[in-house]
Amino acid sequence: MSEFLGYERDDGSVGIRNHVAIISTAPYANDTVERAADIIEGAVPITHPLGRCQTKPDVFQTYRTLLGYGTHPNVYGAVVVAHAGEIVDGDELAGDIAETGRPSDSVNIHGEKGVMNALKRTVNSARDIVQEASAQRRVPADMSNLTFGINCATSDTTSGLCQHKATARAVWRLIDDYGGRGCFAETPEFFGGEKELSERAVNDDVRDAILERVDNWDKRLQATGYDVRGAQPTPDNMDGGLTTIEEKSLGALVKSGDGPIQDIIDYGAKIPGDPGMYIMDTPGHGAESVTGIGAGGAHFMVISTGQGHTLSNAIMPTIKITGNPGSAERVPEQTDVDVSEALVGDESFDWAGDQLWDEIEEVINGKVTMSEAMGESQFAIHRIGPST
Repeated sequence: MSEFLGYERDDGSVGIRNHVAIISTAPYANDTVERAADIIEGAVPITHPLGRCQTKPDVFQTYRTLLGYGTHPNVYGAVVVAHAGEIVDGDELAGDIAETGRPSDSVNIHGEKGVMNALKRTVNSARDIVQEASAQRRVPADMSNLTFGINCATSDTTSGLCQHKATARAVWRLIDDYGGRGCFAETPEFFGGEKELSERAVNDDVRDAILERVDNWDKRLQATGYDVRGAQPTPDNMDGGLTTIEEKSLGALVKSGDGPIQDIIDYGAKIPGDPGMYIMDTPGHGAESVTGIGAGGAHFMVISTGQGHTLSNAIMPTIKITGNPGSAERVPEQTDVDVSEALVGDESFDWAGDQLWDEIEEVINGKVTMSEAMGESQFAIHRIGPST
């Protein structure tokens, strides 16, 4: 398969979903956003606790993340809702979204003279955009348009041995065979494996940048009095048999394969358009990591899990894969692909990669994932500093 059926955007991107996002700029607009999304079928609420009383680096990161979702390939258009005069300016955000050719609107609760008026305006605007989106049809698009996000969750001893290998095979198929992109993250989970990872960099500058980012995380965590090497692996990792941060890190890196790393980019930054594998500098916290990769424009996410996890994203479909037969049986609604036969049966890891690839082909062409069907999603923007 060299093509998929996608939704063309005016900015040249192609989506695998056709969502309409309703985006809050601050926590005080969250309720209005949620209420509007409950009324309008097909609208996705983007809510969060940030957007006020933040330092400049955090304001920039919050804005960049929200803009990434408003202009995501899987988003047709957006309504931005602000509470009053916010540091994340709703008019500016809606304007930047509109510059990509997407229909957008900006609603301000104070400007509309109250919540009820703002809710009515938001509902009416989102309804109109949803109706427009419903008229768009999928068209054939080249696979090179696609970006593959990668994350792991509730890892255990099966992760590095099985499902991570399947994930690596699938992402490199997209890169090598079709000229697409992959993006993985969770920089603190490189601890103990950063030197091996950095040797895969395409040049010295990228190698040095990888090592610098890992060192920055180490210093940042130690400055809080927090010894990550004593706090990792997490309790659920230890329940699954992982014993040290190095063991967890080396296992986690398996999912990225062993091919060259093109670059390491900032949290929530747009993933470059050139083919290849990229790293996004994110925390190991799954919801923050996945949110960042989504903001970067990944079309879909493969979450490789040992013991099952609800981690998901409403804009970027998340495919859960496990090689733990106990997990697949215990939490079937958290398992899109079970490749445990490659670990405990007679199947090969190539077979496991094929199983995942077959699921990816269906999802990019419209099949909903388990988390999409159940309406599960988490959204958490990573913050850099304290509130002011």
